[in-house]
Formats: sequence, structure tokens, C-alpha cells
Amino acid sequence: MAGNEVSSAHTHTSAILVTRRTRLKGIVATYESGASGSVVLYDNPSAASGKVLIEFDETTQGTVDIIVPGDGILAKQGIYALLPANTTITIFYQ
Repeated sequence: MAGNEVSSAHTHTSAILVTRRTRLKGIVATYESGASGSVVLYDNPSAASGKVLIEFDETTQGTVDIIVPGDGILAKQGIYALLPANTTITIFYQ
């Protein structure tokens, strides 16, 4: 269906993932051994600051899937991911 296309972005380090207005639809995060801390996604196209879109803690090694309900979380400026060591994420956005 036209108009419902979803894109993805992946990173192994803290990074800019999206540089425009978008809606966060889902996240897959993988924690390797030795990983600890929080994954934080910011509404910011260039730095780890500003409005927090979502934050979740790492507690054990493994993979977490987060499906955002409804229309997703609106990021008015873009998405920046702040990741602890030994963590990778893939986000799905529209």
C-alpha cells in the first residue's frame, strides 16, 4: 500500500539514525556479554540531547523487540541513538 512504507537504520555505536521528521515504529536491540546501561533515542538529528523519545535498560545478554503501538512515536527533528558498549540496534521508522 502506498504511503505506509517503513525504512530501517542500524548501528553498533552511538549515532545519527534519521535526519528528518519521522515516526519511530519499532526497535530491535541486541546486547552482547558485558553490556550494561540504557539505550536512549533522542528527538535530535545531531546529538544525544533534547527530548527523549524512548529509553530502556539493558539487564541481560540477548535481544529485545519493541513494537510501538498506534502511529508510532513522533520525532519532529530526527533520531539520535545513544548506546552503551557491546550493543547494536535496528530501528524501523516511517
